[in-house]
Order: sequence, then C-alpha cells, then structure tokens
Amino acid sequence: MPPIILLILKALEGRGAERMVTTLARAYADLTYDIHVLCLEYTQDMPLDSRVQYHVVPYDEVFSEQNIEPKSNQAQAYEAVARHIDDYVLSQIGTPDLILANIYKINWIMAYSQLPNIVNVLHTALSKQFQNPLLDAPVQTINHLKMVYGAHPCSCVSDGARQDLLALIGNVNKTTTIYNPCAVDDIQKAAKQSLALSQFGITYKGYMIQVASFDSMKGHHDLLHAYAKTARRYPLVLVGKGRLESEIKQLATALGIDDCVKFLGFQANPYPLIASAALLLLTSKFEGFGYTIVEAQALDVPVISTDCPFGPRELLPAKSLVPVGDIDGLAILIDQAIDNLTHYIVPLNQQLLPNHIARQYLAFGSVLNS
Repeated sequence: MPPIILLILKALEGRGAERMVTTLARAYADLTYDIHVLCLEYTQDMPLDSRVQYHVVPYDEVFSEQNIEPKSNQAQAYEAVARHIDDYVLSQIGTPDLILANIYKINWIMAYSQLPNIVNVLHTALSKQFQNPLLDAPVQTINHLKMVYGAHPCSCVSDGARQDLLALIGNVNKTTTIYNPCAVDDIQKAAKQSLALSQFGITYKGYMIQVASFDSMKGHHDLLHAYAKTARRYPLVLVGKGRLESEIKQLATALGIDDCVKFLGFQANPYPLIASAALLLLTSKFEGFGYTIVEAQALDVPVISTDCPFGPRELLPAKSLVPVGDIDGLAILIDQAIDNLTHYIVPLNQQLLPNHIARQYLAFGSVLNS
C-alpha cells in the first residue's frame, strides 16, 4: 500500500497557502502516493489534480449538530470539529503517514486531534498575525499559541517565520523550515493560455502588476500612495479580491490616479497577466513567504518588494527591496526598476521545485517517526 498523505486546510481559496496545498498534492500524486485534501468549507477557487482525493468536512454542520456556538466557546467548538475530523479520516481515508495542517485556524483545531503524524505548516509570522492580541493580552495570547503550536511539530515556509515562532513561544516542539513549492512547469503552461490584454486596456509588457487579496497586510494603501509619486509611465494592474477593495478604489480616485490603476478582480489563472507584465510588485507589511515573487521568477518577470517580515529577503537581493512604510523609497524603486527592468530579474532557486519540497516534508516526518 502506498503511503497516505493528508493535507488539511479551511478551503481551496485563491491564496498562497492554498496554492502550496494544490501544488504539493500534485507532487505527491506524481510520487504515486495516496494523496488526500480535506477542507472545512465547500469554497473552491482552485482546481485539484484529478489524482487527488478531495474531502469536505463542514465545520458549520458540526457546530449545528452539536448545538455549539463557536463565538461563545471557540475551544469547545474546535475540539468537536477535531473529533469529527478524526472519525472521518480513520473511517474514510485510513491512518495517514503524514498530515500537513495548514494555517492557524486548522492548527488550532488539530491541536485537539488524536491522529498521528501531524505537522503544523505556518504560512506567516505569528508575531505579526497576532500583533494586536499580543499587545492587549500578551500572557493569554502566548499561552494559547504555546498550546496550539506545542501540540505538533511545526514547519515554517521561511526561516524568518521559524525564528519568529521560536522567539515568540520558545522551543516548545520540533521545528524546521520548508519553503513553499513552485510548480514551474504548471505556471509556465498556464501563462501560455490565450488572454486578450486589450479587454483590460493594457498591452504586453506595458504595465506593472500586484497580485494580492485586498487585505490590510498586503499594503495596497502604501502602494497607491507610492505609485502616485512615480512618473506613472506604466499603468498599475491590481489582481485580487477582498474586503478593502472598494476602499482602495476610493483611494485611487482621491489620489487622482484612478485612470492609471486597473482593478481586475480575482483571476483563477493570473499567470498570463503576470507573464505579460513589465514588473511585479509585492508591497506586503508581512509575509510568511511571498508566493508571487517565485511565480514571477518562474516566468522571468522582474520583481521588487517590501523588505517585510519574513519571506522576501530570503528570495530577493537587497537592491530589489524597500523598507515597509517607506512610500518615497518605494516610489523611487518603482521608477528605478522601470528604467532598468532586466536588472531586477532574479532566477528561481531550483530547490523550490515541488518534488524537492515534497521530499523535505517526508524527511521531516520520517525524523519525527524514527
């Protein structure tokens, strides 16, 4: 029997953690493993390889069946969901040889799980994600995080995120750094899909792009303020969706740059847009990794980024980075990059290929089981 690999996450939404899961799932399918993806919501913005078995255990149904109000007792609610996941996995999938639990909510739920071989995958920096709770209730927050991340070994998607974890809660469990996989062949193939740029009012290599959800951590406010200070030789294309989208549109109007900023919404396949861009930007306030950086590298597209905690500095040279919040510096770097685009092309690290990353998780799991 081939080893059973189980990847758990909230839903297959179009973000970095979900791209990691779909890419890694395919890599394990290529290794002919028995690969499963389990979600807690039905939302599916991203496709899975046909060889991957897809499961949904809706947590809202668990809350309803057991008459639990998660807002009043989240720990009790998540413990009930963990029991439900355990029962489902053992009866419908079997005993996994490796379980990768992705993102904080799943990490918390799986802290109550009795399943073996669980590894928490941290996709961001905890000190940034929990910045406000750490200020408001530091002891309670740190004790909670020790409970969540002390339950199972942890893998972080950048070494900066791992060091952040250790600094915050101490060495409460085994940890490692395993970067997110970059499916170069898939990205390059997807980038060749026919796309009429004219429908968006843009031309090949005649625009710059940011692909990110409209969330405060992604730094759209700073990006627009910086872009307004540039020569604006190329329009700025924003791909993504999120709760701040209307606010950012209003800001573009207020800054008088709405004729130069194009909102394209969520794109299931953003790669033709990335490949056709003159420059890709990442202006996050914090990241665990910075997926769009390596995706641009796979397509030989120049990249500049904020030097945010913690991923970009492990993927890009110093010349391609600007401090978070330095709007004038970002404006200058954008204009410099447009003046000399080839100077900001960085080759992809071949160790980020999916088969390498898949084997690293297996090696970490085998160490834990030895």
